[in-house]
Amino acid sequence: MSSLESIAKDINISTSRMTVGENLYGELLTSILNGRFEPGERINDVALARDLGISRTPVREALQRLRTLGVVEAEPNRFTRVAIISPEQVRDNWLVWDALIRGILHETGGKIPARLLKAAKQQATAFQKAATASDRKKAARANIDLFAALTEASNNQALRQAILGAQYLVRLGSRELPETVDTDELTKGHDAFLGALNSGDVAAATAGLDRVRDALAA
Repeated sequence: MSSLESIAKDINISTSRMTVGENLYGELLTSILNGRFEPGERINDVALARDLGISRTPVREALQRLRTLGVVEAEPNRFTRVAIISPEQVRDNWLVWDALIRGILHETGGKIPARLLKAAKQQATAFQKAATASDRKKAARANIDLFAALTEASNNQALRQAILGAQYLVRLGSRELPETVDTDELTKGHDAFLGALNSGDVAAATAGLDRVRDALAA
């Protein structure tokens, strides 16, 4: 059984609260970001529609939305595949994400809801455990999830959508934390950032982000 057939078996297509295309879009996006599809892996719309027992129209709609996000790429009459994100693209999108997180800080005045701050702190702890165990895959995921947890703090829908766009590409291209990244320095950046948010200090939180950015750029 191919990975596409395996994933198709786990996709639950429901029309109770959304269209088939919207449902499929969400399911495929989750599968891509969770690593069930590998970068460069082909996605055949005909085979996927057949395996799901649906028409090709919602499959094409879902794949087009994923192309718009940048997590799927295609060449007409040649292939549709999970995007291959280069290290340069990851770096560029981290810089975009970093700038947008700073936008949230200024929008909220550093006042992050307690539940979101708690979620971010849990990811910081997960990062430290993964780093101690030299599990750079889990460390990469926790580092991303830490900042992703803060997205809901913004009431600006355009800002949130832009954050998600950059975040998706970073997730896809950062399956493992590069060996060049000093995890101790990144941990210090996390601690400085979250400690400042705990007291609502925007300037100190910004300095913490600077530290995180520099650690990741090393």
